[in-house]
Amino acid sequence: MWKAFLIAALLFASPAWGNSADEVRDLITAGDYETARQIAQNLDTAEGYALAAESLSAQILLGEVSKLNKKSKEARELSEKALALDPSLYNAKLQYALADGFVTRTSGDITAWRKKLPSKTLAKIQGFRAAYPEDPKGLALEGAWHLGVIRKTGEKNGGKWFGASLAEGERLYAEARAAAPNDVLIETNYALSLLVLDVEAYGPQVAPILEAVATMPANDDLYRKVQSKAAKVLAAYVDDKRVKKLAEWFLDGEPLE
Repeated sequence: MWKAFLIAALLFASPAWGNSADEVRDLITAGDYETARQIAQNLDTAEGYALAAESLSAQILLGEVSKLNKKSKEARELSEKALALDPSLYNAKLQYALADGFVTRTSGDITAWRKKLPSKTLAKIQGFRAAYPEDPKGLALEGAWHLGVIRKTGEKNGGKWFGASLAEGERLYAEARAAAPNDVLIETNYALSLLVLDVEAYGPQVAPILEAVATMPANDDLYRKVQSKAAKVLAAYVDDKRVKKLAEWFLDGEPLE
């Protein structure tokens, strides 16, 4: 009851009470994604809608919501509202590419193939990268796209159907990791994207990455929870099947049991 009262107070407070994008950012950092999203949407600004998309995408990534495809589309719609108000806003462009990737990932294989969703997502990622070519997040998103397509289709078909490449995925991730060597999310996504492809082949090179993740700065709820998930994968290293399943759950936005 108290939490509901607090949310209502924040939503209807005057600007003097801090009903602002900075407050939303603080709530996201603390992991109060629901409150952050409500306040962010209430701002009715480009920055607010981008932050609302960010808060929802964090929950999708962490496996904290059900109906993943529906929620992914909601996150994309929020980023589209932000872009409609400010087409140049960095976070709106980033969230648009990220959320569209979630939509593709959570769609059925037949739907993804029929609607050419992987190609459409790649176009959005490359649009973000054209605006910010050296941004490690953009590099990692495109690297994840390559490895994700190969995971779903196999390397031969991924290349034939969508132009996906294992070598290109690893190259892009290498650039992203060099540009942001202590990014918990980039490191974990890279490591687990390799593990789902082949635990036996990639396990030895991935283990040191997951060990290093535990020592990296994690100044917000998202990164701390990702660290915890990476630790669970590392702890399961005695069982290849378990490791692969945990990596799959993480990449698919499912809770790690």
